[in-house]
Amino acid sequence: MEKKAIILLITSVLAILAFIIGFFCGARSHKPSQTGSGSNETSENTEATFDISQCYSVTYNGDFTYSYQVTDQQGNVLLCDDHSTREPSIKQVDTNILGVTIQTGTGLSTNWAIYCDVEKGQISETFQYVLGAQGDYVIYVTYKNGQHGIVVQDIFDKAAYCQAYPLEDCSPVAADVVVGCEFNGNGTATITYLTGEDYTETDLIIDIL
Repeated sequence: MEKKAIILLITSVLAILAFIIGFFCGARSHKPSQTGSGSNETSENTEATFDISQCYSVTYNGDFTYSYQVTDQQGNVLLCDDHSTREPSIKQVDTNILGVTIQTGTGLSTNWAIYCDVEKGQISETFQYVLGAQGDYVIYVTYKNGQHGIVVQDIFDKAAYCQAYPLEDCSPVAADVVVGCEFNGNGTATITYLTGEDYTETDLIIDIL
């Protein structure tokens, strides 16, 4: 009887130990993680959102002139003009980049543009005969030694990327040999220009990446 009592006592002790260990292990497994969803929610709630439309304004002065201004995210003025005789077009071309385009006459050849990175406070050079801009790249037309061409380059750093495409068999026009530019959404753009003596519209697909 004494031996059976000892065995029963040992069995009871083991059962109690197993229950205690199981309880603490279960409690630990349900303890919330310090880096789990709670932490993510905090970072999402504190993440600042920025409205780039706060960085520019265009106002008609009433005397056939326009005032426009572009600032960085801290409110510092990057570009401005209080007496522009042409209405500027200001558009977002990338997450933090605004393009200021002014057309001084008729046709694409009279377009010029300046670009501002409102996050970095950068201002680009002035581009002439601008066809458009997307992402980090601007497309414009060149004319050198009697040859028209298309240039795609990094907006703020020509040394980083610059690719030229000659326009073959251009029609004999002084300026508006390029009549259209369309971004295709797949890293390319279609340039439409005039060719030959009969001014045929011809398409050229170029890479913009």
